Amino acid sequence: MATNINIPAEVFANYVVEKLRRTNPHVGLASDESQYVKAGAVVHIPQAGASPNVEKNRSTFPAVATRRGDTSVTYALDSYTTEPVHVAWAETAELSYDKTDSVLADHVATLMEAVGDNILYDWVAGVKNGAADVIPTTNIVECSGTQEPIEIGVGVTVTRNAFSYKDLEKAQYLMNHQNVPKTDRYVLLESKMYQQLLDSLSANQMAAFQAAADLKNGVCGRLFGFDVLERSSVLLFAGNNPVVPGTTVTNTMNPAALCWQKDCVTVAKGDIMPYQDYGNPQYYGDIFSAEVKMGGRCKRADWSGVVAIVAAKK
Repeated sequence: MATNINIPAEVFANYVVEKLRRTNPHVGLASDESQYVKAGAVVHIPQAGASPNVEKNRSTFPAVATRRGDTSVTYALDSYTTEPVHVAWAETAELSYDKTDSVLADHVATLMEAVGDNILYDWVAGVKNGAADVIPTTNIVECSGTQEPIEIGVGVTVTRNAFSYKDLEKAQYLMNHQNVPKTDRYVLLESKMYQQLLDSLSANQMAAFQAAADLKNGVCGRLFGFDVLERSSVLLFAGNNPVVPGTTVTNTMNPAALCWQKDCVTVAKGDIMPYQDYGNPQYYGDIFSAEVKMGGRCKRADWSGVVAIVAAKK
């Protein structure tokens, strides 16, 4: 007799959060706004209005009373769902290994990749001052290395300027100039761009870089105040505009790395739900799917604390 693979919602939520942390280290390196999530789907954060003016040696009376205009930050979380997976009765009868992983691992991995991609996009595109906006050109650094081929999508390889340590040095200057805190700064590099960075380092730079590695937490090293992380993909830009994840990749697009300071970007986790239909008579087995609600944003209206390093062809 087959045994149902009953996955309690709280167990599944912990499973997803752990997978998210392992595959997308950047998600855990941001300010968490999950406590402000309402009804599992919307973030609502009260914002105090402007502080009162202070006048030295006041000579005009009576002073005019003003009312503080409090506002709020509100944004909806995105819903990410997997395609349902069918597990035949015979398979459930014969499974002898970890059932959670065997049934959901591939789907959760795909789900986590999509969430990770979109959180990065949320940090460079969103609503600012009531209107859709994207990271300004003043916060974009262009790669300065020699031209090299780089794969930006399946079957799409382009020739772009390589990533150099000098580009990260420019990002450091930008953040310093914007009065961004010098602690908790990170840069996420696409795999090929990460190799290009290593190739640009001198022997002494490499030794210092590797000495700061914390591989357990996904940190490859530290350079110019940034903890360096690596991922198979990060962002694509079309000109100065970030490309929405899932868009068909073309050879006119450019890969990009992303720098941020932890307190300048946010993530928010809402409902994380497994859906399970046991003994479905039409499928002669069980049906499973999953849903995760997550979102994020760049906190500062002027986008300070977030810098994109784009590999363009000059």
